[in-house]
Amino acid sequence: MAENESLDLGGAYANRWDAVFASVNKGASTEDVAKKVERALYSGIRKTLKQLQEYGVSLADLLAQRHSGQALRQFVRRTQGHQYVQLFQAAAAASGPTEGECLRSWVDSILDKVMDQICHRVAGTEHWPSFFDVQEFTREVRQTMEPEIERIVMKFENNPNWQPKRAATKGEAPTNATADLMGMSLLGVHRQ
Repeated sequence: MAENESLDLGGAYANRWDAVFASVNKGASTEDVAKKVERALYSGIRKTLKQLQEYGVSLADLLAQRHSGQALRQFVRRTQGHQYVQLFQAAAAASGPTEGECLRSWVDSILDKVMDQICHRVAGTEHWPSFFDVQEFTREVRQTMEPEIERIVMKFENNPNWQPKRAATKGEAPTNATADLMGMSLLGVHRQ
C-alpha cells in the first residue's frame, strides 16, 4: 500500500501543497493563493478517500461513528494513523452534533494544519516581515474560499460518497504546478 496522504509540508507526500507555499512565499495575491489552496484541498481529499477505501473505511463510516471516540480511534489504527482520519477524529470531538458541523470542522482543520505550517515557514521573509502579516493574509485567503468550503461540506453532507472535484469556472487559466515551483530551491526557499 502506498504511503498515506500527508499534510506535512516538505514531506514526500505533501507536495500538492508546495505550490500553495511557493505562492504565499513569493507574495502572490489572495485570489491566486485561494485557487491553489482549492486545487490542493480537492485533490488531497479525493486522494484520501481513495486511500481510505483501500483500508476498508469510508467517509460515511466516519460520519456514522462521529459520536463514538472508541470507534474513531479504531479507524485511526485501521488506517495506520492517517492524518486526515486523525483530523476527522479531532473535528468530531470538537464540533456540534450534526454531520454538517462535523464536516465543516474537518475541512477547517485540514486547512488550519497546512496554513499554520505556511505561516511559520514564511514569517520573517521579504514578503512577510512578521508572523501576524502572513497570518492575516491566510485569514483573507480562507474568507475568499468560504463559498467553496461550504460547497464541499454541503456535497459531502448530501452524499458522503461524493468524489470531490472543483466546480467548473469560466475563464480560469490552467496552471502548471511545476512552473509555479521553478523559483523555489530544494529547501523550499524562494530564489530571486
